[in-house]
Amino acid sequence: KSEILIARGGPQSITVEVEALTDDLSGQLNITLPLGWATTKELKAVNIAKKNDRQSFTFQLIPGEKAQAGAVRFEFVGPKGRSDRTLHEIDHPHIMPQVHYTPAEVQLVPLDVTTTARLVGYVEGAGDAVPQAIERLGVEVRMLDPATTTLDDLRGLDAVVVGIRAYNTVEAMPRFNPLLMRYVEEGGTVVAQYNTRSRDMMLPDSLIGPYPFELTRGRVTVEEAPPTFLDPKHPLLNTPNAITTADFEGWVQERGLYFVGDHDPRYTALIAWNDPGEEPLDGALITCEHGKGRYVYTGISFFRELPAGVPGAYRLFANLISSRAAQ
Repeated sequence: KSEILIARGGPQSITVEVEALTDDLSGQLNITLPLGWATTKELKAVNIAKKNDRQSFTFQLIPGEKAQAGAVRFEFVGPKGRSDRTLHEIDHPHIMPQVHYTPAEVQLVPLDVTTTARLVGYVEGAGDAVPQAIERLGVEVRMLDPATTTLDDLRGLDAVVVGIRAYNTVEAMPRFNPLLMRYVEEGGTVVAQYNTRSRDMMLPDSLIGPYPFELTRGRVTVEEAPPTFLDPKHPLLNTPNAITTADFEGWVQERGLYFVGDHDPRYTALIAWNDPGEEPLDGALITCEHGKGRYVYTGISFFRELPAGVPGAYRLFANLISSRAAQ
């Protein structure tokens, strides 16, 4: 997969390294941009004396008014040929060393997004790339260990995000979850991503949130399924980013999975959608006020959409982690 660069307005910089596979490598590094983008015009001359040494180059990427998403591609051109590949070395104790190549490119995603969050805690579950996506929003991420994190550790955070299937895989969640609920009571925001209702749960689904809800196997697998906003004026759909149906275009693989079914009436369901021929499901994104704070549970597939660079997923997720006071 290509790397993702989220362009949040204004010029962006990107640094590229050229590694010499021979002595006395010379040539130039070229860049190809998506439509609507420009870069400074100085020549990027490559001169590397020794094999395996590297030379770094920084490009300024300048968006026009109609800058489009697409791949930024890099190519080395020299007297003996050209290369547009990135080399990856795999060296693990249990396998022979291997080398594979991928295109030397970065997916550039121009994105109009705002978030008021500055520092977000993250609880890793079964593993996902959401922390890196949050960092692309310009937000610092602090990884949290549920076995040792204290309430004082949480108090300085703008939000805490719980990774996928954390309540299925992290043994310390029964110890940690009451701290999360206290953090919400004191004014914090918790965003919990999907879990499965199964025998391996560390906590029953009725105890995951501040009020009971039931997890189901409900999902929407058609990524183009149109959303219905059940509470269009809710802050999570409006602040700081006004969410519209356009934000649900270009999604990948699915809308979400393991939605909430029955839930305490203190929760508000925000979005409904369905696969063709099926009844609408409204448990993909629920939220409630608890004490001075906010709790969010979501089965939306942010763990797929954010690494894929889907703009609307970033805009919605930015709302979820933004300060409740600012909303």
